[in-house]
Amino acid sequence: MENMLFIFNIVLTIFFTIASTGFYVLYRKNSKKEFLFIPLLFILMIIENSIVYLSEFSQSFEQLYETSDILYFIIYLTFFGIVFTSRLIVSETFQDKFTNREKQIAIALPLVLGILSFILPFQISELLIYASFYGALAYIALRVYKNIKNTPIEYSEIVMKYYRLFILLAVILCIIGIGESASYFLSYSDALTLETTALSLEYRNIAFDIIKLMICILGMVQLKYSFDNLFDNSDANKPSIDDKLRDFCMTYDLTNRQREIVELVIEGLSNKEIGEKLHIAEGTVKVHVYNVFKKVDITSRNQLIKKIMY
Repeated sequence: MENMLFIFNIVLTIFFTIASTGFYVLYRKNSKKEFLFIPLLFILMIIENSIVYLSEFSQSFEQLYETSDILYFIIYLTFFGIVFTSRLIVSETFQDKFTNREKQIAIALPLVLGILSFILPFQISELLIYASFYGALAYIALRVYKNIKNTPIEYSEIVMKYYRLFILLAVILCIIGIGESASYFLSYSDALTLETTALSLEYRNIAFDIIKLMICILGMVQLKYSFDNLFDNSDANKPSIDDKLRDFCMTYDLTNRQREIVELVIEGLSNKEIGEKLHIAEGTVKVHVYNVFKKVDITSRNQLIKKIMY
């Protein structure tokens, strides 16, 4: 068991390091912000993975883990960084801007959890932190799923099925992670920790370990895909999204207002968000969308996006 955990930590660290280096090279090549945020996410994963490893295999570090408030602060800051950086990646990849509510929660929740950590017993406050962490990861996974459904599809249908499966599994693992944390802290409060075993799992979250492995796999797949696109000269001859949209609007004789709305639909905005952006009523947006659907002879946004992109 000890050897397996040792190998698992080393392999994850190696692949996270390779992926972070590769994405940074991509960022230097084309300056896409998502290629800067992905290495940052992987670096945070390496930090979290290293803390877990040292806590399990280093007796002196284990004692520091049990007694140092600063170390706990670093761990919680790492969790916050993982969540925040993941949301930044979603924002840049899908042009899915932070909502006002997300900004408010990103400021208020850490402050509330920090205050509660001084008021509540340690076990309860840490459980709330872990529950918030897993809840945030589940929210981001669902946000990715929403964007995949509402934005132009760049991958084959088979690849998209695997992505949807990974998202579903991530949400399930987040739910399991909350239960795992609750179970551990309940046993901790009852003094049921396995102190007699050669290697205790009290510092390791199995659900998050699987999530890290999934992120590692997705990162390597995305890295390969991005490098293939980077060196695929045939992409230079492909029409841009703007060209496709222009041809689409000319083909179906769309008005300027309809074109504006279709462009925002491609970006994944809802009718309400489109209305706010264009300063028109949500009902007016619905009428324009309906008229576009009627002209093109389609019934959904996904069909509209596919019509434009392919």
